[in-house]
Amino acid sequence: MSLAQGVRVERAAAGKAEARVLLMGVERFPGPAVTADGEPEPGGGAWDRLPFMPGLLDRLGAAYGALSYRVLTVRDPDRVAVRDHWNKASDQRFRVVHVISHGDTDPADDKRSWHAATPERIAMVPSDGDTGQGTDVSHWVADAHQQPLPVLFVIDLCRAGRAARLARLTAVPESELRAWVIAATGPDDPAYDGAFSTGVAEVLEQIAEDGLDTAPSLRYVRWDRATAAIQDRLSSLSPRQRVHATRVDPSQPLPELPFFPNPRWNGDLRLERLGSLAAPVRDFADPGTDHFTDRVGDHFVGREGQLAVLAPWIDDPSAGGLRIVTGAPGSGKSALLGALVCAGHEQIVAAAPDIRRYLAARHPHGVPSPDPALAAVHARGRNVDAILTALALQWRLPPPSEPPAGDDRGPAAQWTVPDLLTAVRALPAPPPLVLDALDEAEDPAGLVEQFLLPLVETVRSDGLPAVRLLVGSRRGTHLGPLLDCAAASPESVLDLDDVPAGELRADLEQHLAHVLAEWPAYRAAAHRPVREALARSAAAALTQEPPAGHGWGAFLVARVYARVLESLDPPSDVPAATALGARVPRTLPDVLELDLGQRADGIRLRAVLTALAFAKGEGFPLEAVQAVAPEFAPREEPGLAPADVRPLLDAGSFYVRTGIETDGSTLYRLFHQGLADYLRARPHTPGRTA
Repeated sequence: MSLAQGVRVERAAAGKAEARVLLMGVERFPGPAVTADGEPEPGGGAWDRLPFMPGLLDRLGAAYGALSYRVLTVRDPDRVAVRDHWNKASDQRFRVVHVISHGDTDPADDKRSWHAATPERIAMVPSDGDTGQGTDVSHWVADAHQQPLPVLFVIDLCRAGRAARLARLTAVPESELRAWVIAATGPDDPAYDGAFSTGVAEVLEQIAEDGLDTAPSLRYVRWDRATAAIQDRLSSLSPRQRVHATRVDPSQPLPELPFFPNPRWNGDLRLERLGSLAAPVRDFADPGTDHFTDRVGDHFVGREGQLAVLAPWIDDPSAGGLRIVTGAPGSGKSALLGALVCAGHEQIVAAAPDIRRYLAARHPHGVPSPDPALAAVHARGRNVDAILTALALQWRLPPPSEPPAGDDRGPAAQWTVPDLLTAVRALPAPPPLVLDALDEAEDPAGLVEQFLLPLVETVRSDGLPAVRLLVGSRRGTHLGPLLDCAAASPESVLDLDDVPAGELRADLEQHLAHVLAEWPAYRAAAHRPVREALARSAAAALTQEPPAGHGWGAFLVARVYARVLESLDPPSDVPAATALGARVPRTLPDVLELDLGQRADGIRLRAVLTALAFAKGEGFPLEAVQAVAPEFAPREEPGLAPADVRPLLDAGSFYVRTGIETDGSTLYRLFHQGLADYLRARPHTPGRTA
């Protein structure tokens, strides 16, 4: 049974038995042996008392308990008790074994050759000082590897690192390893004053509070996230110590280890499945927030004409090779492409089939067929290499051949544009590819020149284009070469700013009416005339001639305005509703300032949102937001402390989207690039400065 299978079996049995921790610590040890006349025996020694032990054991017991562990605390065990309690923990499959004491190695090793020594031996010194049979922690670790489920050893002994790097386990793949170790120090180094276990207690307490900001889709805090946090705490408590933990191969995916439960885990299997998707695909479904549900699952409306054109094109291998969707910021490019991808990409359909069902019911002619060949890449913050890798994985292309001697292209797994084009031409049929946010790529012009143009120009041996490429992007100089390629076929470019005003007005009215019907203040049947009048009036105002200056998509403005309406008292009658709708701001800056101006925490929230405006790719981790946000807080306001940032992120969750870092932590970014552009240009409340 693999480690993943074992964890699944354990999940299925959840609730039948509590996860348990064995916590053993020794405070007092015997004094030195003496001769008949009271003199110390030659060579006789003593183990110093560890006075911090009682309080530390209490704190650790409470910290493990806060993570729902049942803790067996054993104080001052002698050798027999140490042996018996380890045997009990092994037989009953305890999840964690945490020991604190002095550490003892084989004293004879100093006189043996390297080949005869036992360099892996590290014994927990019991209260009677007898480090005989049953006290060697390295033996425990080796025995635990034979267990069906993973066991964590937290070892606070001098030279504890010996147990973390057992030769017999170093070659075991992580997916099959059952014994995992976090040790206080190196194989030949001392540990000081319980600093390591103090750091562990601090991290456990933090995990119980916020899961180290681990993404809600992950049931457990990841190994690398937890061990890095322990080392960070230890560095401040005892700079001379370095954690030695079970080594992992950074090139391989880490298994899910059930040691540190994530309190932010929401138990949503659908969210877990979406969170497990590769980031370039996951971004189309936006897991971890309600944004995508709001955009498609509940409130995606309109665009019937565009969907009806694009869905059959995606399904037709003989169709032309290029389509472009463009428009002003907030015109709905990503929503349109997201609907197509979520309905047709097999990984998203498998993770969240409800999205496809909803779209198929609402737009029966605008839903592509589920297609294992459909690839999708969100280009935000990504370069050509990252996009090539993402496409090769989705198309299940065999790795490119080894480069010849002297070739400096790098390892064999590194895809190049010629390699990918050759592999795509050999596929059984031209696959569809959806690439969104071209304008947000690391180098949009370079991506077009180096990859997209050659891809569009590549032809198969049967004369068909190598792919059907659908690109979403704001207009800009980077888009010019692709527009030139599409010039011969005017139907190849869908400009969402050119949608007839009447069609757009109907879509906006439907969208706003749907949203308002969900707000408690508007939900009652008696309020139907009010919400319909408000939606109708706002939609009419948003589809008048666009305001001078920068254009903003009406859908984006309407969406933020709906958020503002949620916080306002509802109008009392139809005339009042009509008047309120007519006052809808016409630009994203205006509606954002309206929202922030009504909030008591608006100025501080703006500082946090502005910090996120500078995030790249998947976003900033919490620590980066905490470091950057105070730079945008006005001096006359109270200081923006790190502890203030998370509540503000929660308060501004409407504007925030999340991703998942490689260590499982949550990444934060703004929900729309247009909002990021505005806040970077205007980081402070109008009329105020830093």
